[in-house]
Amino acid sequence: MKEQALRSGNGNLFKNGVATSGKLHLTSKYIYHFPHAMNLNRQESKIALEEVDRVQLINHYIMKVLPVPNGLEIILRSGEAMRFVVNGRKRWKRDIEQALDKARQPTT
Repeated sequence: MKEQALRSGNGNLFKNGVATSGKLHLTSKYIYHFPHAMNLNRQESKIALEEVDRVQLINHYIMKVLPVPNGLEIILRSGEAMRFVVNGRKRWKRDIEQALDKARQPTT
């Protein structure tokens, strides 16, 4: 990651029902997820902001019953959804949406 991070923090990425713990970074062009070294899946994820359709808040559930308001879902233009567990999900959503707005502004 060569760009300066606008926001960074712990973030778990869910893929195929498996959580991969790591760090989440937002830059002016990308959202990165870097897994911790202890994970079996150490594949980094990189989402171009130009590919993001929308961001929404979601809940994760303990034992499929008790909702926990700590989820963030990034919907890509392709229809793919990427789900994360983060602290301060409302701030993450706001910051991603602000970065999206800036990235979508026409350059003059």
